[in-house]
Amino acid sequence: MLAISPAASEAIRDLLAASEMPEGSGMRITLAGSGAAGALEISLREGPEAEDEIVEVAGAAVFIEPQALPLVDDKVLDAHVERDHIAFALLQQGPPSAS
Repeated sequence: MLAISPAASEAIRDLLAASEMPEGSGMRITLAGSGAAGALEISLREGPEAEDEIVEVAGAAVFIEPQALPLVDDKVLDAHVERDHIAFALLQQGPPSAS
């Protein structure tokens, strides 16, 4: 399942607040165009589509269309914020620590 980093959850909450999105809104991940080459698109939505997988962390919801699930299943959604620019990235989930 997709994991969401603290930086990404904060960035999503900030984007939703800045866009004055209603309660229950989130960021949706979909396949871009025909889905060739594994390209993904993100957008802000007022709610999930009926078939979307929903991942919520610290008040930040991400809606994932079923066709995109295989591309994000073992990933971590991260964000890098610099001034007024937010860059989202999908990173590999690390192996469990042996602590």
